[in-house]
Amino acid sequence: MSIIEVIQQRRSVRTYTGESLSQEHVERIEKYISQLQSPFGVKARIQLIHTNANDPQPIKLGTYGWVSGAKDYLALIYEEGTLAETGAACIFEQLILYCTELGLGTCWLGGSFNRKDFKRQIKLQSDEKLRIVSPVGYPGNKKRFIESFVVKADKNHHTRKPFEANFFYKDFSVPLTKQDAAIYSLPLEMVRLAPSANNTQPWRILFDDGLTHFYRTFSFGFSAIDIGIALCHFWETCKEMNIDGHFEILDRPNQKDFRYTISWINEKPLY
Repeated sequence: MSIIEVIQQRRSVRTYTGESLSQEHVERIEKYISQLQSPFGVKARIQLIHTNANDPQPIKLGTYGWVSGAKDYLALIYEEGTLAETGAACIFEQLILYCTELGLGTCWLGGSFNRKDFKRQIKLQSDEKLRIVSPVGYPGNKKRFIESFVVKADKNHHTRKPFEANFFYKDFSVPLTKQDAAIYSLPLEMVRLAPSANNTQPWRILFDDGLTHFYRTFSFGFSAIDIGIALCHFWETCKEMNIDGHFEILDRPNQKDFRYTISWINEKPLY
């Protein structure tokens, strides 16, 4: 599948069959992990963790029953530094999309898991942080009642803000049209589809022809992670479309409600 198809198909899965990953899937995931690189030079790693009900100290997610039947997990570990959470999240989303392509279910978990149990398996170094985990496995055929309840309770669970609400042209008072976005209309559309905590989409993008500036909210706790996911969608789509460019931190001011994060520098004419 193209990365665009994968992004469109990705969904959060909370119910699994209870089967462990096959050896083939384990090998393919571990090989993919070994090849991952951050576009920002962040030091991060992902560990695949296997659980067994017969283990003397089994891993407990502590999600109050919101995730069921998962036997394998992905854990995101990174070292503190500039854009650490954002870059690490970008790497993690690359793997999430790869797992989606393999037909596996995943679900980003930021605050609803038992860190002590995972840390016992991971053995963090003194300068490392565990921020995100995700179950990974074979989706169950039926949604449990609690999962259906969560989806119904959040009326915007499967919705996204319109294109013009997240993207702006040269000034934050001017909404960006897909026509003005030119070749970047599709990468930006994939950003629009990016998942975020509670579907808040805590990013805003200022498009200025050859420059694409990414901002995120100041206060929201997971906004640095969420924008990393959005950057992954943008970057992967640009690569697939052979759009040449690179990320660079420029000297740009913060806005009233948004913190400047990074810019994409286009390397070819847009039109």
